[in-house]
Amino acid sequence: MGVGEICSREVVCIDRIECVTKAAQLMRKHHVGSVVVVEEKAGGRTPIGMLTDRDIVVAVVAVGLNPEAVTVGDIMSGELLSVNEDAGIAETTELMR
Repeated sequence: MGVGEICSREVVCIDRIECVTKAAQLMRKHHVGSVVVVEEKAGGRTPIGMLTDRDIVVAVVAVGLNPEAVTVGDIMSGELLSVNEDAGIAETTELMR
């Protein structure tokens, strides 16, 4: 079985320049715990990072920062990993570790 059979195909995206509040609102609206951070390039969106609800809690809420003053790009994880949809689940899990 490949990861394409179990992955979520509809993802929520946000631009790196948006504030953290907007990211949290998108997560709430779409009932997700993470968003793909994108950048507009040559007529298309390119994934450049991920932002999770945990990132927001640890980097913003826990240290008392104003989420309106912090951008998604300030706290996103920038190391992305991708695999083809026919990649095996065990192989993909190992790469994620």
